Amino acid sequence: MRAELQRMGASELAAFYEARDFRPLWVKGRSLRPEAQAVIALVGAAAADGLDPSRHDPGVLARATVGAPGRDPAQLARAEIALSTALAAYVRDLRSPPDAARMVFTDPALKPPATDPSQVLAEAAAAPDLAAHLASTRRMNPLYAQLRAALADLRSGRMAVPDGDRQRYESLLLANMARARQIPADPGRRFIVVDAASAQLFLYEDGRVVDQMDVVVGKPRYATPMMAGVIRYAVFNPYWNVPVDLVRDDFARRVLRQGVSILEAQRLEVLSDWSEQARPVDPARVDWSAVAAGRKLLRVRQRPGGDNMMGQVKLMLPNELGIYLHDTPHRWAFDARQRTFSSGCVRLERAMPLAKRLLGAGAPAMTPAEPEHRVDLAEPVPVFITYFTAWPASGGLEVRRDAYGRDPPLIAALEAAEVRRLASAHPHAKLCLLTGTKLSRNLF
Repeated sequence: MRAELQRMGASELAAFYEARDFRPLWVKGRSLRPEAQAVIALVGAAAADGLDPSRHDPGVLARATVGAPGRDPAQLARAEIALSTALAAYVRDLRSPPDAARMVFTDPALKPPATDPSQVLAEAAAAPDLAAHLASTRRMNPLYAQLRAALADLRSGRMAVPDGDRQRYESLLLANMARARQIPADPGRRFIVVDAASAQLFLYEDGRVVDQMDVVVGKPRYATPMMAGVIRYAVFNPYWNVPVDLVRDDFARRVLRQGVSILEAQRLEVLSDWSEQARPVDPARVDWSAVAAGRKLLRVRQRPGGDNMMGQVKLMLPNELGIYLHDTPHRWAFDARQRTFSSGCVRLERAMPLAKRLLGAGAPAMTPAEPEHRVDLAEPVPVFITYFTAWPASGGLEVRRDAYGRDPPLIAALEAAEVRRLASAHPHAKLCLLTGTKLSRNLF
């Protein structure tokens, strides 16, 4: 086995086989285990996920395995390595989006699905039932499953699309499937999805949506990022800590034009630093020109109250990006069709009912009077902030405005990857790769 790994250049698998003293996973005695056919079937169905089956060489895989039983140990070893290579590559492609679709994971309790070959194979080897494990490998999260089904409907003709838009719709579906890949297959009993493209929030419990509301997300200049976090506590009657870039780009320049009185008019205060022991600073003593120029970082916060930008409550998912879910006094924003008004955080249409539902018995009977009243969630709730510019609708596909301009680079990355995969076998694809010409799937 060791010699065949070296000969076949399967260095990515070496750690897995070394850890098990080079014992095979797919070979038993002089025969392949029945589960080998399940791997071939997985690879052969890759197109249903918008993946290219030829990338995993199903033909080579079949030839390596069909003639392996009863042959010499070297041939069995080659079949073993081919099967492991195929499974690892398939899982990596299924669960790994391009960089343009990546989600930032901000909480140690959440991790992207495993894609390291050694880890993928170790999970298979440790499974009590390898066949059942392989059957579950293709299982993805509920949102991805809906997009996958829509792709099948589009390709089969069951989805009605405008004339000439079929390839555009397929490109959009593939892009949004890429965005959904990193959400775990089992996100938990209760989890939240915020879709920044439609500016909506969905609360899932036991696999179904139990609440839905409009939200306000970031302006294009302060685009709400795609990220995964965990709501761990709620803060009632909160301060609003103004983002430093907003202090620099907005408030500092307004102070320079109108004077420091505008801060008091909005109940804003300047603090010495970002620690718990921070002390108030006289705004008249601040070098606002240095703040506006970005030479000085300044902490500014708004005191709690009816006009506080956080409203009555904020739901805290600790993260270095400074993104939270919170209430807002600006109710007019929820009447807008395009709800991109925030500085990156997510403003909630019904923040208090959501907070009370998540807190359950721990929710206070009334809003506490003291500032920054913290209540921990008994059951922390995962939150996935994503960006779906196309979504299955009744009999078709709802195409949404790409307010953040994220679709073109993602679609280009997916098409470039497809061209690279096809370039060695298709001269036209190689020409596309060299000239930057858009790939037409109808040519293959």
